[in-house]
Amino acid sequence: MKKKWIISISVILLLILISLSILLMRIPYFKNRIYLKDRITGTFSMLVDGKPYNPTDETLEYEDDGTQRLADDGAGNFTIKGGEYGRYKIGFILENDELFELTQDPIFKSYDSDPTLTFFYINANWWHITKMTLTAEMVLSGDKWVINCKVVYKESTEDGGFIENTAQKSFTYDEVMAGNGIIRFGL
Repeated sequence: MKKKWIISISVILLLILISLSILLMRIPYFKNRIYLKDRITGTFSMLVDGKPYNPTDETLEYEDDGTQRLADDGAGNFTIKGGEYGRYKIGFILENDELFELTQDPIFKSYDSDPTLTFFYINANWWHITKMTLTAEMVLSGDKWVINCKVVYKESTEDGGFIENTAQKSFTYDEVMAGNGIIRFGL
């Protein structure tokens, strides 16, 4: 009899815990904080002289040399675990050999190294769920190559909604080669 009573109480407590968990997951405040998927997701696309270009290599740095996982599907979609307050540097390595093939401009053959186009995201709250679209277009303007970048990103709010923001910046290719191709956004 006592064993049946203990089992009954245990089942009731388990059902109450499951019900509370389901209820809490439906409240936006808790949903943002108990989110189990990657918190930073996005896409990257680039046009070079009107032709699509997909860098084959990307980098991720988290402030203070912390580690975070960057996963991509090879088609321009990426995810980052996130869940940390701070700075995320997402970099796309521009390969000069491929840029030469797309543009036939010998200037790309003259560079010794491949530069990184960097998107510098500042995550203001550890519980933010961020969706971003990163685009870049490289065009010949006069005798210089210019990269026009645009970031559209949505960050979650405490009530479960999203706020959309946009950042834009342009660089000459020489500025990117010098390490100054950085687009800052967030916060």
